[in-house]
Amino acid sequence: MLTFDLRETLIPFSLLQIANAFRQMKPGEEMEIYAGVTRIDAAILKDVMLILPQTDYDLLSRENRVGDDPVMRLILRKKHSLKTHKQKGDPSCQQSI
Repeated sequence: MLTFDLRETLIPFSLLQIANAFRQMKPGEEMEIYAGVTRIDAAILKDVMLILPQTDYDLLSRENRVGDDPVMRLILRKKHSLKTHKQKGDPSCQQSI
């Protein structure tokens, strides 16, 4: 499982890394993404879900962990797709940038 921790990172660069890693994932593989619990961090997780093609992943889990180190956590699984993406970048990614 690929893991990305967006706490204390440069967000535009991190979003690009996530999009590129997702493109390289094989169907059935999972990605885990951590972010802080502020409103800005919540918006970042929404951005992640916007830059990835919505038809290409299943949201397996979205949870808030509380305690000494509160964190939001997403787990996504890449879907099996009948089509292959021949162009670089999905149109949904290009529109959101």
